Amino acid sequence: MVEKTRLKAVRFPESLARDLSKYIQRGRQSEFIIQATEEALIRLKQASALQECRGVYKAEDYPEFETRESTEAWVRNLRQEAEARMSGSIQDEK
Repeated sequence: MVEKTRLKAVRFPESLARDLSKYIQRGRQSEFIIQATEEALIRLKQASALQECRGVYKAEDYPEFETRESTEAWVRNLRQEAEARMSGSIQDEK
């Protein structure tokens, strides 16, 4: 099902409008602008969510993240466990 659309009049700086025309073919410019807007909005929403969660994390609750080295060791261990599970799954299928 195709989502309804709404026309939004947007003013672009001339240099940006020229670059858009230069690099994105006619008929694809709206799609390009929509995709770029969606990506920018995702980043804004993520930043907003991070701000809302600020203070939830308490360093004393996560000693494995105390130093860069301990964090890297935790990530390395997590990846090794995942790889071990994946190899076990692959062997089980054989």
